[in-house]
Amino acid sequence: MIILGWLSISASGQINVVRIDDTAFPTTGEGIFYSLPRTVIKIEVTIERTENYKGHYADFALRYLGLKNIISLNTVDFRISGVNITTYPEPDPEQYYFIELGEKLSKNEKSGLLNLSNSGVILGTLLDVPDTVSEMLRMMKSEEALASDDKDVFGELFRYSADISVFEKIDTIIRKINIDTLTIERQVLKRTMVEKSPEQKAREAADFISKIKENRFNLISGFQEVNYNKETLEYMDIQLKNLEKEYLKLFTGVSVRRTLHYTFKYIPVSNQINTEIPIFKFSKAKGIIDLDESPGKITTIRVQRVGNTNSLSGYLSKATKEAKTHGFYYRIPELARVTLKLDDNTQEESQCLISQLGVVTYLPAAKWKVQFHKETGGIRSLMIE
Repeated sequence: MIILGWLSISASGQINVVRIDDTAFPTTGEGIFYSLPRTVIKIEVTIERTENYKGHYADFALRYLGLKNIISLNTVDFRISGVNITTYPEPDPEQYYFIELGEKLSKNEKSGLLNLSNSGVILGTLLDVPDTVSEMLRMMKSEEALASDDKDVFGELFRYSADISVFEKIDTIIRKINIDTLTIERQVLKRTMVEKSPEQKAREAADFISKIKENRFNLISGFQEVNYNKETLEYMDIQLKNLEKEYLKLFTGVSVRRTLHYTFKYIPVSNQINTEIPIFKFSKAKGIIDLDESPGKITTIRVQRVGNTNSLSGYLSKATKEAKTHGFYYRIPELARVTLKLDDNTQEESQCLISQLGVVTYLPAAKWKVQFHKETGGIRSLMIE
């Protein structure tokens, strides 16, 4: 924002403020440039991405463990979990002004005339505010954080699926040797390594889960008849519970959740009032996508004027007298209702002050002290000497 905090003027001499536009005639006098702010609507969208992974033994979950509510397919789902609408100011390219300093102003008055931002000249960009090159722009994908009910699940989805998957098979081979009328039988043991079938692995995992449950019961019931202290008992119980949980994942599957944050911005303009403007598309299968992609539902934004400046605008339009000199130009912002439509049944609504939809007028060129609101460019306090 061009004017940070407040703008303080104390002048004993005459000044004149000129609006910079295509019709303004350049002056050779000394002066200072400044700009009024415009309001940018920021839309922050939080997306929850859920990755569902089928367990290696999901096909045997009902047979060996009686589990029905399991993940049967590998899928990725997206949902909008939060929307936040806020505003921030930035320089309005249509509201630049030049302060002509009168010759009667002393050097001390000239040097202390304005308090501006650290960016110096008003034509520069603002600190900590992104530049604007279009009225609607996706700013950035700010964060992608891993969040899951199982903290160690990502990267080690099924850690115990790597158990020994082969077993030794022993076959007895009987060889008969005939020597004349004598028959001799010789037994030979043949040892081979055979890979276990998925069903065998599932049965072993199910048996191990049953064994874990039995061990937990024995531990809690005091079957070992060992006087464990409380901390040791709790530790062993937690370890057995975690082990059981890891083996159950082989049957139930795993869901990994990620939180994605997107930020969009929209600059309201007068010819788009009461019009639904597309911001982005959302798909349950892909998440947030560009407007030209498909399929997906379009999310729109609509800005509606409340009308608090209508009477003032009408009054100023009837004024015929135009002063030759002007003091500082300032804004009276318009209160607006901002509606973000996510789908047919879901919408987010907020009210905020929109500077560029309001009225721009000016102070008289007289002795005064004035303080501006940094967000809207409106007058915060005024003292005429």
